[in-house]
Amino acid sequence: MKTNGPLYFFFSFLILVSGLALAAENPPANVSGKWQLSWEARLGTEHGTLQLDQNGSKLTGNYHGHLNSSQVSGTVKEKTITLTLEFPGPHPFTLVFTGIMDGDKMAGKFEIPSVQSGYDAHGENASPSNYSWNAVRQPDQTTR
Repeated sequence: MKTNGPLYFFFSFLILVSGLALAAENPPANVSGKWQLSWEARLGTEHGTLQLDQNGSKLTGNYHGHLNSSQVSGTVKEKTITLTLEFPGPHPFTLVFTGIMDGDKMAGKFEIPSVQSGYDAHGENASPSNYSWNAVRQPDQTTR
C-alpha cells in the first residue's frame, strides 16, 4: 500500500504559504498622524484637526475644532476608513465618516446616525446623510 504523505505535506505547505502571501498583500493603509479635516455641514464648511493613532486596523484619537472636541474611534481596512466622532454635552451627537485613503489624502461621505428624518431633535433641518468630507495629512513637526 502506497502512502501519499510527502505529496499531502507539499500541498498543505503550498496552501499555507499562499494564504500568508495573500494576507500580507493588502495590509491596512497607515493613517497615523495629524490630519486637517474639513466637512461640508448644514451651515457651511467646518474645519478641525484630527490626531489618529493606529494599532493594526483599529484607530483611536481625538478631534479639535473651533467649537468642540471629540474622541475618535474607527477602523481601516486596506484603503477604506471609518471614523466615529462622539460629541458629548447637553445635546450630544455622533458623526460617522466613511471614505477612501489615497496617499496623504482621504475623502468620503459622513452621516449623522441619530437623525432619522430631515429634522434633528430640535426641529432643525438636518439631512441624515450625503455630506462630504476630506482630510489632508499634516507634516510631522517633530522630525527636523
